[in-house]
Amino acid sequence: MKYAFPIIRSIDDIERHRDAGLIHEAFKCGRRNNGTIVYDYAYMDNHVFPPIDSSEFASLARELRGITFDAATGELLSRPYQKFFNAGEREEVLAQHIPFDDPHHVLEKLDGSMIHAFTAPDGDLAFATRWGVTPISRQAFEWYAGRDGGGAGRAALTDLAKSGFTPIFEWTSPDNIVVVRHERPALTLTAIRHRETGTYVAYDQLPGHAAALQVPLVGASGTVGHWELFVERAVAETEGEGYVIRFADGHMLKIKNAIYARVHKFKANLAREKDAAEIVISGALDDMLPHLTTAERALLESYRDRVFARLMEHATLLDLAVSRARSEIATDDPRERQKIFWLSHAAPLGAPLSAFATDVWTGRRASFAAISEGVLKNTSTNARFETIASSLGLPRLSFGFDGDQ
Repeated sequence: MKYAFPIIRSIDDIERHRDAGLIHEAFKCGRRNNGTIVYDYAYMDNHVFPPIDSSEFASLARELRGITFDAATGELLSRPYQKFFNAGEREEVLAQHIPFDDPHHVLEKLDGSMIHAFTAPDGDLAFATRWGVTPISRQAFEWYAGRDGGGAGRAALTDLAKSGFTPIFEWTSPDNIVVVRHERPALTLTAIRHRETGTYVAYDQLPGHAAALQVPLVGASGTVGHWELFVERAVAETEGEGYVIRFADGHMLKIKNAIYARVHKFKANLAREKDAAEIVISGALDDMLPHLTTAERALLESYRDRVFARLMEHATLLDLAVSRARSEIATDDPRERQKIFWLSHAAPLGAPLSAFATDVWTGRRASFAAISEGVLKNTSTNARFETIASSLGLPRLSFGFDGDQ
Protein backbone atom coordinates (compact mmCIF):
# COMPACT_ATOMS: atom_id res chain seq x y z
CA MET A 1 0.00 0.00 0.00
CA LYS A 2 3.04 2.27 0.23
CA TYR A 3 4.86 4.17 -2.49
CA ALA A 4 6.97 7.31 -2.91
CA PHE A 5 4.83 10.45 -3.04
CA PRO A 6 5.49 12.26 -6.35
CA ILE A 7 7.33 15.57 -6.45
CA ILE A 8 4.98 18.30 -7.72
CA ARG A 9 6.11 21.86 -8.36
CA SER A 10 3.74 23.16 -11.02
CA ILE A 11 0.71 22.33 -13.11
CA ASP A 12 3.06 21.10 -15.85
CA ASP A 13 3.88 18.06 -13.70
CA ILE A 14 0.25 17.00 -14.18
CA GLU A 15 -0.57 18.26 -17.67
CA ARG A 16 2.45 16.73 -19.37
CA HIS A 17 0.68 13.36 -19.05
CA ARG A 18 -2.50 14.46 -20.82
CA ASP A 19 -1.27 13.81 -24.38
CA ALA A 20 -0.36 10.26 -23.37
CA GLY A 21 -3.98 9.67 -22.39
CA LEU A 22 -3.11 8.91 -18.76
CA ILE A 23 -5.50 11.44 -17.18
CA HIS A 24 -8.82 9.65 -16.76
CA GLU A 25 -11.96 11.49 -17.92
CA ALA A 26 -13.29 11.43 -14.34
CA PHE A 27 -10.70 14.05 -13.40
CA LYS A 28 -11.90 17.61 -13.83
CA CYS A 29 -9.69 20.68 -14.08
CA GLY A 30 -11.55 23.86 -13.20
CA ARG A 31 -10.65 27.54 -13.11
CA ARG A 32 -11.90 29.39 -10.04
CA ASN A 33 -12.73 33.06 -9.54
CA ASN A 34 -9.77 33.59 -7.20
CA GLY A 35 -7.23 32.97 -9.96
CA THR A 36 -6.65 29.29 -9.22
CA ILE A 37 -6.98 25.99 -11.06
CA VAL A 38 -8.28 23.03 -9.07
CA TYR A 39 -8.17 19.33 -9.95
CA ASP A 40 -10.63 16.80 -8.54
CA TYR A 41 -12.49 13.71 -9.68
CA ALA A 42 -16.20 13.61 -10.48
CA TYR A 43 -16.63 9.90 -9.80
CA MET A 44 -14.59 6.81 -9.07
CA ASP A 45 -14.45 3.42 -10.72
CA ASN A 46 -11.72 0.78 -10.92
CA HIS A 47 -9.83 2.73 -13.59
CA VAL A 48 -9.66 6.21 -12.05
CA PHE A 49 -6.97 5.25 -9.50
CA PRO A 50 -4.95 2.45 -11.11
CA PRO A 51 -2.32 0.40 -9.23
CA ILE A 52 0.77 2.45 -8.45
CA ASP A 53 3.06 0.35 -10.65
CA SER A 54 0.76 0.59 -13.69
CA SER A 55 2.13 3.89 -15.05
CA GLU A 56 4.24 6.89 -14.12
CA PHE A 57 1.03 8.90 -13.67
CA ALA A 58 -0.62 6.51 -11.17
CA SER A 59 0.81 8.18 -8.07
CA LEU A 60 0.00 11.63 -9.47
CA ALA A 61 -3.62 10.57 -10.04
CA ARG A 62 -4.04 10.07 -6.30
CA GLU A 63 -3.08 13.71 -5.74
CA LEU A 64 -5.93 15.07 -7.91
CA ARG A 65 -8.46 15.63 -5.15
CA GLY A 66 -8.34 19.34 -4.45
CA ILE A 67 -4.76 20.09 -5.46
CA THR A 68 -4.57 23.78 -6.43
CA PHE A 69 -2.38 25.81 -8.77
CA ASP A 70 -1.97 29.48 -9.67
CA ALA A 71 -3.86 29.92 -12.96
CA ALA A 72 -1.43 32.57 -14.21
CA THR A 73 1.92 31.02 -13.29
CA GLY A 74 1.08 27.32 -12.85
CA GLU A 75 2.72 27.36 -9.40
CA LEU A 76 1.54 24.76 -6.89
CA LEU A 77 -0.43 26.52 -4.13
CA SER A 78 -2.04 23.76 -2.08
CA ARG A 79 -1.73 19.98 -1.74
CA PRO A 80 -4.34 18.35 0.52
CA TYR A 81 -4.63 14.61 1.21
CA GLN A 82 -3.81 12.04 -1.45
CA LYS A 83 -6.54 9.52 -2.26
CA PHE A 84 -6.53 6.65 0.23
CA PHE A 85 -8.87 3.74 0.67
CA ASN A 86 -11.05 1.78 3.07
CA ALA A 87 -9.34 -1.26 4.56
CA GLY A 88 -10.18 -4.20 2.32
CA GLU A 89 -11.55 -2.02 -0.48
CA ARG A 90 -8.86 -3.13 -2.91
CA GLU A 91 -5.88 -5.47 -3.09
CA GLU A 92 -3.29 -3.07 -1.66
CA VAL A 93 -5.25 -2.51 1.57
CA LEU A 94 -6.06 -6.12 2.37
CA ALA A 95 -4.88 -7.05 5.88
CA GLN A 96 -1.89 -9.08 4.63
CA HIS A 97 -0.51 -6.02 2.83
CA ILE A 98 -0.80 -3.56 5.73
CA PRO A 99 2.54 -3.11 7.59
CA PHE A 100 1.25 -2.73 11.15
CA ASP A 101 4.78 -3.13 12.52
CA ASP A 102 5.66 0.26 10.99
CA PRO A 103 5.15 3.34 13.22
CA HIS A 104 1.56 4.59 13.00
CA HIS A 105 -1.28 6.31 14.83
CA VAL A 106 -4.96 5.47 14.97
CA LEU A 107 -6.75 8.78 14.44
CA GLU A 108 -10.39 9.65 14.91
CA LYS A 109 -12.21 9.96 11.57
CA LEU A 110 -14.27 13.13 11.78
CA ASP A 111 -17.50 13.38 9.81
CA GLY A 112 -17.37 16.79 8.18
CA SER A 113 -15.75 18.57 5.25
CA MET A 114 -12.03 18.54 4.53
CA ILE A 115 -10.65 22.09 4.43
CA HIS A 116 -7.17 23.07 3.26
CA ALA A 117 -5.60 26.50 3.70
CA PHE A 118 -3.30 28.34 1.31
CA THR A 119 -2.26 31.76 0.10
CA ALA A 120 -4.27 32.71 -3.01
CA PRO A 121 -2.68 34.50 -5.99
CA ASP A 122 -3.92 37.85 -4.64
CA GLY A 123 -1.97 37.25 -1.42
CA ASP A 124 -5.00 36.63 0.76
CA LEU A 125 -5.38 33.58 2.97
CA ALA A 126 -7.99 31.18 1.55
CA PHE A 127 -9.86 28.12 2.80
CA ALA A 128 -10.97 25.54 0.23
CA THR A 129 -12.70 22.19 -0.05
CA ARG A 130 -11.80 19.65 -2.72
CA TRP A 131 -13.74 21.82 -5.23
CA GLY A 132 -11.90 25.02 -4.33
CA VAL A 133 -13.32 28.01 -2.48
CA THR A 134 -16.97 27.07 -1.88
CA PRO A 135 -19.81 28.22 0.41
CA ILE A 136 -18.74 25.56 2.92
CA SER A 137 -15.11 26.71 2.96
CA ARG A 138 -16.20 30.34 3.26
CA GLN A 139 -18.41 29.40 6.17
CA ALA A 140 -15.44 27.73 7.87
CA PHE A 141 -13.15 30.70 7.20
CA GLU A 142 -15.66 33.25 8.50
CA TRP A 143 -16.17 31.23 11.67
CA TYR A 144 -12.41 30.83 12.17
CA ALA A 145 -11.67 34.51 11.52
CA GLY A 146 -14.40 35.48 13.98
CA ARG A 147 -12.74 33.47 16.72
CA ASP A 148 -9.21 34.56 15.77
CA GLY A 149 -9.76 38.12 16.91
CA GLY A 150 -6.12 39.18 17.12
CA GLY A 151 -5.16 37.36 13.94
CA ALA A 152 -2.49 35.16 15.51
CA GLY A 153 -3.97 31.98 14.07
CA ARG A 154 -4.23 33.41 10.58
CA ALA A 155 -0.67 34.70 10.83
CA ALA A 156 0.52 31.19 11.76
CA LEU A 157 -1.41 29.75 8.81
CA THR A 158 0.18 32.28 6.46
CA ASP A 159 3.64 31.42 7.80
CA LEU A 160 3.04 27.72 7.14
CA ALA A 161 1.88 28.42 3.60
CA LYS A 162 4.90 30.65 2.90
CA SER A 163 7.16 27.88 4.26
CA GLY A 164 5.82 25.43 1.67
CA PHE A 165 3.18 23.60 3.70
CA THR A 166 -0.56 22.94 3.37
CA PRO A 167 -2.49 22.85 6.68
CA ILE A 168 -5.46 20.46 6.49
CA PHE A 169 -8.54 20.58 8.72
CA GLU A 170 -11.95 19.01 9.20
CA TRP A 171 -14.85 21.44 9.42
CA THR A 172 -17.79 20.15 11.45
CA SER A 173 -20.90 22.21 12.08
CA PRO A 174 -24.63 21.89 12.80
CA ASP A 175 -25.11 23.59 9.42
CA ASN A 176 -22.87 21.10 7.60
CA ILE A 177 -24.23 17.65 8.39
CA VAL A 178 -22.83 14.73 6.41
CA VAL A 179 -24.00 11.81 8.58
CA VAL A 180 -23.11 12.68 12.18
CA ARG A 181 -24.96 15.62 13.74
CA HIS A 182 -22.67 18.12 15.49
CA GLU A 183 -23.85 20.38 18.31
CA ARG A 184 -21.40 23.23 17.65
CA PRO A 185 -18.99 24.38 14.92
CA ALA A 186 -15.38 23.25 15.08
CA LEU A 187 -12.32 23.45 12.87
CA THR A 188 -9.94 20.61 13.76
CA LEU A 189 -6.36 20.28 12.55
CA THR A 190 -5.84 16.83 11.03
CA ALA A 191 -2.53 17.17 9.15
CA ILE A 192 0.12 19.46 7.70
CA ARG A 193 1.60 18.42 4.38
CA HIS A 194 4.61 19.67 2.45
CA ARG A 195 3.42 20.90 -0.93
CA GLU A 196 6.31 19.89 -3.14
CA THR A 197 7.27 16.51 -1.65
CA GLY A 198 3.89 15.42 -0.27
CA THR A 199 5.45 14.39 3.05
CA TYR A 200 3.57 14.95 6.30
CA VAL A 201 4.59 16.69 9.50
CA ALA A 202 4.86 14.00 12.19
CA TYR A 203 1.75 13.69 14.36
CA ASP A 204 3.85 14.23 17.50
CA GLN A 205 4.74 17.71 16.19
CA LEU A 206 1.15 18.73 15.46
CA PRO A 207 0.09 19.74 19.00
CA GLY A 208 2.38 22.78 18.83
CA HIS A 209 0.98 23.78 15.45
CA ALA A 210 -2.59 23.33 16.65
CA ALA A 211 -1.87 25.61 19.58
CA ALA A 212 -0.39 28.27 17.29
CA LEU A 213 -3.37 27.98 14.95
CA GLN A 214 -5.72 28.09 17.94
CA VAL A 215 -7.67 24.99 16.93
CA PRO A 216 -8.02 21.49 18.41
CA LEU A 217 -6.00 18.57 17.05
CA VAL A 218 -7.61 15.37 15.81
CA GLY A 219 -7.49 12.73 18.51
CA ALA A 220 -5.20 9.69 18.43
CA SER A 221 -5.82 6.41 20.27
CA GLY A 222 -2.65 4.34 20.21
CA THR A 223 -1.78 1.77 17.57
CA VAL A 224 -3.24 -1.38 16.06
CA GLY A 225 -2.23 -4.46 18.03
CA HIS A 226 -4.41 -7.28 16.75
CA TRP A 227 -6.05 -6.33 13.44
CA GLU A 228 -9.11 -8.59 13.65
CA LEU A 229 -9.92 -7.44 17.18
CA PHE A 230 -9.42 -3.81 16.17
CA VAL A 231 -11.80 -4.19 13.22
CA GLU A 232 -14.39 -5.94 15.38
CA ARG A 233 -14.28 -3.15 17.97
CA ALA A 234 -14.31 -0.35 15.37
CA VAL A 235 -17.22 -1.81 13.45
CA ALA A 236 -19.25 -2.34 16.63
CA GLU A 237 -19.04 1.32 17.66
CA THR A 238 -22.17 3.37 17.14
CA GLU A 239 -20.86 6.94 17.59
CA GLY A 240 -18.65 8.99 15.31
CA GLU A 241 -17.56 7.74 11.91
CA GLY A 242 -14.57 5.49 12.44
CA TYR A 243 -10.79 5.70 12.24
CA VAL A 244 -7.90 6.65 9.98
CA ILE A 245 -4.70 4.67 10.39
CA ARG A 246 -1.86 6.99 9.47
CA PHE A 247 1.69 5.71 9.16
CA ALA A 248 4.69 7.87 9.95
CA ASP A 249 5.49 8.14 6.22
CA GLY A 250 2.05 9.64 5.52
CA HIS A 251 0.32 6.63 4.01
CA MET A 252 -3.17 5.96 5.30
CA LEU A 253 -6.20 3.72 5.23
CA LYS A 254 -9.61 4.14 6.83
CA ILE A 255 -12.21 2.00 8.53
CA LYS A 256 -15.77 3.11 9.25
CA ASN A 257 -17.88 1.88 12.13
CA ALA A 258 -21.31 0.22 12.13
CA ILE A 259 -20.47 -0.94 8.64
CA TYR A 260 -22.11 -4.34 8.84
CA ALA A 261 -25.47 -2.86 9.69
CA ARG A 262 -25.11 -0.60 6.69
CA VAL A 263 -24.11 -3.55 4.50
CA HIS A 264 -27.24 -5.48 5.46
CA LYS A 265 -29.37 -2.44 4.72
CA PHE A 266 -27.46 -1.96 1.50
CA LYS A 267 -28.13 -5.54 0.38
CA ALA A 268 -31.83 -5.22 1.17
CA ASN A 269 -32.00 -1.94 -0.75
CA LEU A 270 -30.61 -3.54 -3.89
CA ALA A 271 -33.94 -5.30 -4.32
CA ARG A 272 -35.14 -1.86 -5.46
CA GLU A 273 -33.24 -0.57 -8.45
CA LYS A 274 -33.75 3.07 -7.50
CA ASP A 275 -31.89 2.45 -4.23
CA ALA A 276 -29.07 0.65 -6.02
CA ALA A 277 -28.66 3.62 -8.36
CA GLU A 278 -28.66 6.04 -5.43
CA ILE A 279 -25.97 4.03 -3.61
CA VAL A 280 -23.77 3.84 -6.69
CA ILE A 281 -24.11 7.46 -7.86
CA SER A 282 -23.71 8.93 -4.35
CA GLY A 283 -20.42 7.07 -3.86
CA ALA A 284 -21.65 4.97 -0.92
CA LEU A 285 -20.70 1.77 -2.72
CA ASP A 286 -17.01 2.29 -1.89
CA ASP A 287 -17.69 1.73 1.82
CA MET A 288 -19.52 -1.51 1.08
CA LEU A 289 -17.12 -3.22 -1.32
CA PRO A 290 -14.69 -4.54 1.34
CA HIS A 291 -17.53 -6.56 2.86
CA LEU A 292 -18.90 -8.25 -0.25
CA THR A 293 -17.84 -11.49 -1.90
CA THR A 294 -15.73 -11.49 -5.04
CA ALA A 295 -18.73 -12.28 -7.21
CA GLU A 296 -20.88 -9.59 -5.57
CA ARG A 297 -18.17 -7.00 -5.98
CA ALA A 298 -17.66 -7.84 -9.65
CA LEU A 299 -21.37 -7.49 -10.42
CA LEU A 300 -21.75 -4.19 -8.60
CA GLU A 301 -18.54 -2.69 -9.93
CA SER A 302 -19.63 -3.54 -13.46
CA TYR A 303 -23.01 -1.87 -12.85
CA ARG A 304 -21.32 1.20 -11.35
CA ASP A 305 -18.92 1.52 -14.28
CA ARG A 306 -21.74 1.25 -16.82
CA VAL A 307 -23.84 3.84 -14.98
CA PHE A 308 -20.97 6.34 -14.79
CA ALA A 309 -20.06 5.76 -18.43
CA ARG A 310 -23.63 6.58 -19.46
CA LEU A 311 -23.76 9.68 -17.26
CA MET A 312 -20.46 10.84 -18.73
CA GLU A 313 -21.84 10.44 -22.27
CA HIS A 314 -24.70 12.77 -21.38
CA ALA A 315 -22.32 15.20 -19.63
CA THR A 316 -20.28 15.41 -22.81
CA LEU A 317 -23.44 16.26 -24.79
CA LEU A 318 -24.24 19.05 -22.33
CA ASP A 319 -20.73 20.48 -22.54
CA LEU A 320 -20.88 20.47 -26.33
CA ALA A 321 -24.29 22.19 -26.36
CA VAL A 322 -23.17 24.89 -23.95
CA SER A 323 -19.86 25.41 -25.75
CA ARG A 324 -21.67 25.74 -29.07
CA ALA A 325 -24.13 28.22 -27.57
CA ARG A 326 -21.35 30.38 -26.14
CA SER A 327 -19.70 30.63 -29.54
CA GLU A 328 -22.90 31.19 -31.55
CA ILE A 329 -25.01 33.54 -29.41
CA ALA A 330 -23.82 37.05 -30.24
CA THR A 331 -26.16 39.29 -28.23
CA ASP A 332 -25.06 40.64 -24.86
CA ASP A 333 -28.61 41.07 -23.56
CA PRO A 334 -28.97 38.50 -20.70
CA ARG A 335 -32.64 37.78 -21.26
CA GLU A 336 -32.22 37.40 -25.00
CA ARG A 337 -29.18 35.16 -24.52
CA GLN A 338 -31.16 32.94 -22.15
CA LYS A 339 -34.09 32.76 -24.56
CA ILE A 340 -31.91 31.86 -27.54
CA PHE A 341 -30.03 29.29 -25.50
CA TRP A 342 -33.21 27.58 -24.40
CA LEU A 343 -34.91 27.54 -27.80
CA SER A 344 -31.92 26.68 -29.96
CA HIS A 345 -29.63 24.65 -27.72
CA ALA A 346 -31.31 23.32 -24.56
CA ALA A 347 -34.85 22.40 -25.64
CA PRO A 348 -33.69 20.25 -28.60
CA LEU A 349 -31.94 17.97 -26.09
CA GLY A 350 -35.33 17.03 -24.63
CA ALA A 351 -36.20 16.42 -21.00
CA PRO A 352 -34.47 16.01 -18.61
CA LEU A 353 -31.23 17.04 -20.38
CA SER A 354 -32.64 20.45 -21.28
CA ALA A 355 -33.00 21.39 -17.60
CA PHE A 356 -29.52 20.11 -16.83
CA ALA A 357 -28.14 22.13 -19.76
CA THR A 358 -29.59 25.29 -18.22
CA ASP A 359 -27.76 24.54 -14.96
CA VAL A 360 -24.48 24.23 -16.88
CA TRP A 361 -25.18 27.34 -18.98
CA THR A 362 -25.83 29.48 -15.89
CA GLY A 363 -22.83 28.09 -14.02
CA ARG A 364 -24.84 26.54 -11.21
CA ARG A 365 -23.32 23.10 -11.74
CA ALA A 366 -20.77 21.32 -13.86
CA SER A 367 -22.28 18.95 -16.40
CA PHE A 368 -21.55 15.66 -14.65
CA ALA A 369 -22.71 17.03 -11.29
CA ALA A 370 -25.91 18.38 -12.85
CA ILE A 371 -26.84 14.98 -14.29
CA SER A 372 -25.77 12.98 -11.23
CA GLU A 373 -27.67 15.22 -8.82
CA GLY A 374 -30.65 15.17 -11.16
CA VAL A 375 -30.79 11.38 -11.04
CA LEU A 376 -30.35 11.32 -7.26
CA LYS A 377 -33.29 13.71 -6.83
CA ASN A 378 -35.46 11.23 -8.70
CA THR A 379 -34.71 8.17 -6.56
CA SER A 380 -37.41 8.95 -3.99
CA THR A 381 -39.99 6.71 -5.69
CA ASN A 382 -39.88 3.81 -8.14
CA ALA A 383 -42.04 5.71 -10.63
CA ARG A 384 -39.80 8.79 -10.69
CA PHE A 385 -36.68 6.69 -11.05
CA GLU A 386 -38.18 4.62 -13.86
CA THR A 387 -39.01 7.80 -15.75
CA ILE A 388 -35.54 9.33 -15.55
CA ALA A 389 -33.74 6.01 -16.02
CA SER A 390 -35.68 5.41 -19.22
CA SER A 391 -35.13 8.97 -20.45
CA LEU A 392 -31.37 8.74 -19.92
CA GLY A 393 -31.03 5.12 -20.99
CA LEU A 394 -29.36 4.13 -17.71
CA PRO A 395 -28.09 0.54 -17.41
CA ARG A 396 -30.43 -1.79 -15.54
CA LEU A 397 -29.39 -3.97 -12.61
CA SER A 398 -30.21 -7.64 -12.18
CA PHE A 399 -28.60 -8.75 -8.97
CA GLY A 400 -28.68 -11.54 -6.40
CA PHE A 401 -26.30 -11.95 -3.48
CA ASP A 402 -24.29 -15.10 -2.82
CA GLY A 403 -26.51 -17.57 -1.01
CA ASP A 404 -29.66 -15.94 -2.34
CA GLN A 405 -29.39 -17.11 -5.93
